[in-house]
Amino acid sequence: MQEYDLTDAQKKAFADNEADFRRLDAQVRGTQETARARLIAHGWGSDSEETIPCLSCPCPDFQPGGALHKCKRGSCRHPLSDHDLPE
Repeated sequence: MQEYDLTDAQKKAFADNEADFRRLDAQVRGTQETARARLIAHGWGSDSEETIPCLSCPCPDFQPGGALHKCKRGSCRHPLSDHDLPE
């Protein structure tokens, strides 16, 4: 890994950023767990562990290649973060 000469203020800024991204990741995971549980409670679930179904619409599998990294499937168009990513 390359070494950088960072000031203490820059090191703190990077540490604060990393902590914020960890909190954001935890919030996204919590939202996905809630969405998954809500759909399962209402009888909707994915039968396959090989697909990445959307949690925001009935899209059966994420198709990469859409604008702004969204699902390319015309009936979906949600970002990857809206899909049930494998743990």
